[in-house]
Amino acid sequence: MAVPAQSSLFIHFGEFKLDLRTGELRRNGDKSYLQDKPFQILALLLERPGQLVTRDELMKRLWASDTFVDFDQSLNKAVNRLREALEDSAEQPRYIETLPRRGYRFIAAIATVDGASSPAHPQNPDPAIASTFARLLPPWPLPAKVAAGAGILVVVAFAIWISVGRSLHAPASAASIHSLAVLPLENLTGDPAQDYFADGMTDELITDLGQIGSLRVISRTSIMLFKGVHKPLPQIARELNVDAVVEGTVMRSGERVRITAQLIYAPTDEHLWAQSYEGDVRDVLGLQNQVAGSIARQIRIQLTPQQQAVLKGTRVVNPEAYDAYLEAISQKGTIDGLQKSIAYFQQAIEKQPDYAEAHAGMGDAYMMLGHMVALPPQEAFPKAKSEALLALELDDSLADAHALLATVKFLYDWDFPGAEKEFLRAIVLNPNSIDAHGLYADFLSAVGRPAEAIAERRRNQERDPLSLGAVDGLAAELYWAGRYDEVIEVTRKVVAVDPNSWGGRLYLGLALEQKHQFPEAIEELQKAVEVSNDATWIAFVAHAKALSGDKDGARKILANLEQLSHRTYVSPYLFAIVYPDLGNKDKAFFWLEKCYQGREHDLVFSRVWPMFNSLHADPRYNDLMRRVGLPK
Repeated sequence: MAVPAQSSLFIHFGEFKLDLRTGELRRNGDKSYLQDKPFQILALLLERPGQLVTRDELMKRLWASDTFVDFDQSLNKAVNRLREALEDSAEQPRYIETLPRRGYRFIAAIATVDGASSPAHPQNPDPAIASTFARLLPPWPLPAKVAAGAGILVVVAFAIWISVGRSLHAPASAASIHSLAVLPLENLTGDPAQDYFADGMTDELITDLGQIGSLRVISRTSIMLFKGVHKPLPQIARELNVDAVVEGTVMRSGERVRITAQLIYAPTDEHLWAQSYEGDVRDVLGLQNQVAGSIARQIRIQLTPQQQAVLKGTRVVNPEAYDAYLEAISQKGTIDGLQKSIAYFQQAIEKQPDYAEAHAGMGDAYMMLGHMVALPPQEAFPKAKSEALLALELDDSLADAHALLATVKFLYDWDFPGAEKEFLRAIVLNPNSIDAHGLYADFLSAVGRPAEAIAERRRNQERDPLSLGAVDGLAAELYWAGRYDEVIEVTRKVVAVDPNSWGGRLYLGLALEQKHQFPEAIEELQKAVEVSNDATWIAFVAHAKALSGDKDGARKILANLEQLSHRTYVSPYLFAIVYPDLGNKDKAFFWLEKCYQGREHDLVFSRVWPMFNSLHADPRYNDLMRRVGLPK
């Protein structure tokens, strides 16, 4: 039925009623008029309720192609005027939600669309709605054949909105989502000092989604490269090789936090789902679980009972403890960064002693300091193990804690069956954990299973496609497998992108050394020492000199290392790697025995480090490997 010319056509939302014919906006009987651009923006958003209207679409609809304006500034001003009229807020929207870098969406339920004074919920909206929009607004830039049916599409959009409210049903494409990336959540506070909070929430959401075994989730390292980067989502998805992208915002005000997330099917840039979650910051872990659970339901992933239980968790967290925890995980993985993170984890534990994630995080920092030989193993690994066991006592489903315990069993306890059991448990709990897969790959190399180790690292590259660290990890396994040409190939690419890559320089130098390209090998190893900011790694240069025949040069470096050991911790393993190629096996075994007495973690790699090849026939070597527990 056509709407009479004198009739008004109203759209009701919240306490507002908009007359699409006259531009009148009424609130509880009070009448006001929207200016032209704010009115057109509101009408455009109402034309596609619940759907993204991009900034580019708004520009094409509201500004002629020959209009010379600062579009971004003009659009921002018009949206701000519209929000003022609706008494709405960008930080806590009731009506108009900002989708960072993309556009806007009308999020409130439409209570009534009518052509009369009495409210109604029509099952078959009047076609006059479409014709009214067509007269009020310039057409959407559609191909001619599609434009012919645009009026029908608008009616259908309104019919769906009226019948289901704000809920958006994922199309069939959702069933084809097997991989996704969570882009850095945007900090809406406007305070850069709060970036750590948004970054930490991003990390936690990645972890939550990573627990879904049938879903490949891109790791934080690759994701954070897109922080502040404005690229089309299909392009980002292609770079990360994913089917879908999750993006959103975080707003924290006092003790309240609001998380807004949306799911986009990448190949078609199609919006599948969006939702906002708000609550007390004490409930932030539960809010994160809700987001992850909602995404899993939208992409029709079948969750195991274990995954369902984890995502339904409602644990509370002390806000100050959570702040300290997020500060801790935001630190860099350098020696200085790890030491700072321990201090923050300790603050979190003091505020909340039963904070399992903080215990696991602190233990992991101690383990890494031991792994980097920045602390003696007797100091680092027992602390790491204690924190891992505390974390598991509090939460046995914590994958990071199982991975940490596995690493201590592997590197310090030399309990290889126990280590593999814990690694596999961690991977079951979080199949997308880069750390668990990477450390398990090292374990596989150490116990003589190189093909499996390399396969683990290649799978990590799929989860972390833009990370140089993932390439460094692959280089390590290839080096231990004796595939030196491949090491050189991959590490040259790393140092070309990042000349300060310590891992890239180290494994490039070590592989060149094994190829007897000594001048270039020594140059790369010296650069590795420089960028690592750790003088003790000069031992690798000493070994290259010894292997090349410059034995005096090697001995000079060893003498300097001995002097350094009087002032700071220097692992005996760094002496042990040099003496075999100086032709002094007795000295080599002297230092290896010191490693055994001190439980130096590098002993577990003794069968795969080529520096010890000349010792393999010596009974003392086999006896040492037997005591460590390494298989032949």
